[in-house]
Amino acid sequence: MSVSSSQVPDLMKLSQIPTDLEQSVDTDMLDPTVFSQEFCRFSLMRKGFLHSFSSIVLSLDPPDEDDNPNATYPTNIGIHSLIERATLKVGAQTVCEIEDFAHYMGYKSLFIDNDINVERESVISGRITAHQLKYDDNNNASSYTIDNSTYPVSKVTGGAFKPTYSAGNQYSASFVDEGFQVKDNLLLVNKPELRISLADLFPFLRFNQLPLFMMDEEVSIELVWTPQTSSRRFVVQGTGGTTAERLNITPNSVKMVADYIFYDGETMSSYANANREMNFNYVDYRLAKRTYLQTDTTKQILNIGGAGRIVNKVMVAMGQDSATNIGLLGPFISQAPSLSGSNNGRLTTNVRYNDHFLYPIDRTLSAIQFHDIVQTEANVPYITRDEYAQEGGGAGGGGLSTADASDYNGLSISEEWRGKYNYQAHRLNRNERINSRGIELETQYNLALTGTDSYTQRCWIELVRSATLVNGKMNIFFA
Repeated sequence: MSVSSSQVPDLMKLSQIPTDLEQSVDTDMLDPTVFSQEFCRFSLMRKGFLHSFSSIVLSLDPPDEDDNPNATYPTNIGIHSLIERATLKVGAQTVCEIEDFAHYMGYKSLFIDNDINVERESVISGRITAHQLKYDDNNNASSYTIDNSTYPVSKVTGGAFKPTYSAGNQYSASFVDEGFQVKDNLLLVNKPELRISLADLFPFLRFNQLPLFMMDEEVSIELVWTPQTSSRRFVVQGTGGTTAERLNITPNSVKMVADYIFYDGETMSSYANANREMNFNYVDYRLAKRTYLQTDTTKQILNIGGAGRIVNKVMVAMGQDSATNIGLLGPFISQAPSLSGSNNGRLTTNVRYNDHFLYPIDRTLSAIQFHDIVQTEANVPYITRDEYAQEGGGAGGGGLSTADASDYNGLSISEEWRGKYNYQAHRLNRNERINSRGIELETQYNLALTGTDSYTQRCWIELVRSATLVNGKMNIFFA
């Protein structure tokens, strides 16, 4: 008996399906078809539907336990620091591609709830940006600090930052000052294997599952690793360690955990027959960047592209080029304007496209810029005003704690997190195609940025793309 197209459920969407529909999942551990310390490629088997939350497992070789026993991944992005560019291809065509992926994840990781970071991401991806109130002996909380679900340790004897063995025969950090220890599963000397979701790598997969059984072309995932010589793969302490150490990605650890979803044969055949031509829209990202000197306080205008395209939003980060892997975040930050005494620096910004400014008045207040992020993403970033714009802290309290017990991994939370999450985002609200001039981003700092080196401003634009799958062949084009 034939089944009409109206009776076939939409199996590709990540949504509810009929409860009487039998589903089975087949999981494969795929090795990369090409691997080096610069590049990696996975080729997917064309069967079933690829579950969007399949993942890639990674690990670094352990550092020297005497030099860098406390090395970890950055607290804000975790294992994502290993990837510089991610590409999803069907045949010879690129479906999705994100450049400077680790910096991009610095922005996207803002929207992860504190509880999720502590309970889930600290185990899965190594992200641990979470907060808790810091109480004094009188049970008063005038500041806050990191929350990694442990208690701070007391001072210990000794002048070197050396690991000790825990009951589970794993290295456990020990410090000369008070502070929160890194959990054993995040210390690189313990060789943690963490994973990255495909839905994080490729926005296309966040709302669609690939019908691999209907595709006649090879589907591949290509990853360009963060350069080994750039000191950006992991972070270390500034005391007792060597920042010159370079770590390889462990070849045997690199796997893809691919979940393939199957339904009964009649349902799969009916779905393929009813959807010989499939059309869907999705978003992709393009990067533009420019380097600024630390002393630049004049208005800077950067053309970030988008000519002839439909663009939904713009995301901006100001990364410090001199940032090393000493610290908790490494270079994966967006630096806020500097402080002059008790005066906060001011960032003035606006976006111009199709011969009009997005905002009738330039954005200067950090509260308004934070509000723009909320409006752009329809979600609230889980960071504080102290971390966003260096406001709300200091002697008056209410900011990041500066007490010894606020330290994490032997480093000061207030120094490492304050003003390091100053991202901007803008939603282009006129639903227009961008003209031939493209989008221009205007930026001006009234105080110099912190530091003495140059800064790189990264701007990602979110483009609308379309794809069609016709008789097993994929065609991709801009909307």
